[in-house]
Amino acid sequence: MGATGIPAFYTPPNPLPPGAPGAIIRTEKVTGVPGVPATATVWRVLFHSRSIYGADIAESGYIVVPGGTSPKGGYPILTWAHGTTGFAGICAPSLFTSQGGVGPYVVPGLSDYLKAGFVVAATDYEGLGTPGIHPYLLGASEGRGVLDAARAARLLPGLHTSNTVMIYGHSQGGQAALFAGELAPTYAPELHIAGVVAAAPATGLSTILGVVTTSVGQSILEFTIPVAYTWAKTYHDLPLSDLFTPAGQSAAESIVTQGCLPALIGAIGARHLSATSVFAPGAATNPVVIAHAKMNDPGQTETPAPMLIVQGTADTTVPPALTDTYVTKMACPLKDTVDYLHVTGATHGTVVTVSVPTITQWMSARLQRSPAPSTCGRSGDVATLTP
Repeated sequence: MGATGIPAFYTPPNPLPPGAPGAIIRTEKVTGVPGVPATATVWRVLFHSRSIYGADIAESGYIVVPGGTSPKGGYPILTWAHGTTGFAGICAPSLFTSQGGVGPYVVPGLSDYLKAGFVVAATDYEGLGTPGIHPYLLGASEGRGVLDAARAARLLPGLHTSNTVMIYGHSQGGQAALFAGELAPTYAPELHIAGVVAAAPATGLSTILGVVTTSVGQSILEFTIPVAYTWAKTYHDLPLSDLFTPAGQSAAESIVTQGCLPALIGAIGARHLSATSVFAPGAATNPVVIAHAKMNDPGQTETPAPMLIVQGTADTTVPPALTDTYVTKMACPLKDTVDYLHVTGATHGTVVTVSVPTITQWMSARLQRSPAPSTCGRSGDVATLTP
């Protein structure tokens, strides 16, 4: 165990030997993971991925293999993109610990997806677990990791999988899933993407950054501060001074990479940080900032695979209006096949649990190659699911 509390498993070789995206660097079996059926096997994996600039990097994650014998053509893969856990290495879900206040985080409904016949692969994302900055809500980074986790599952020794992949994510992971669906034809053309599922996805980043210095921005500092800081540390052409005041930059540098989401929220409160003290006065209208935000708005490129979007009507973290706008103004005009469901009464946290039967049924239908439904073009471009 290193000084950071992260096991040596997560430290990649230095220098990193070259490897294709998804190539496995090392694995280890993990037992006793909460939420995993006793018949399943969990593997922690370190695998190759690519940064947004094409550099060969290591990412960590986990793979859950159902018990029993694989089907004739091999297991289909469900590649899972998790919601926000934090911004430091100790926030990696594959650690399966409660460090930093973030508990074990396997895909909600895991048993159902394993029973449906999937191997489940999950990236931690770049910079969680492994060293370096985690590019928070940077879609191209997340999308690559989601696809490369699926590739790693295909390369796990002794596991027989097909090239059929289902992409699924929640919140931050919803954005990651949408980007993975858009990137797949060019970044991972060997994978057959059967469908993309996004629950309460983070969309409208350009809208969100456009209000960072307002009262609305004050209520979402725990998300906008790490977005701004990690983007500036990742993009070569986005300086910190475009986003932060000097005091805001100092605060961001001291709190973003030191802990997980609960610690960041606590630090914002303890320091009495305000949107106007943190963000530069012109950040919300800076053309460079807005251009980068638009790059991280999903829905600018067609997604060939059918999509299921589920959004809780009682969600106060990702307001339904944001997801409505993504579907009706971005995805549907691209002629994407989108089945969009409002889940009555579901919150940001519960939408992934109450929707498990619906999601499982939708995924199974895609594996059977049944025609995918679409709400695009219907009145309101939305249907309602009452759990």
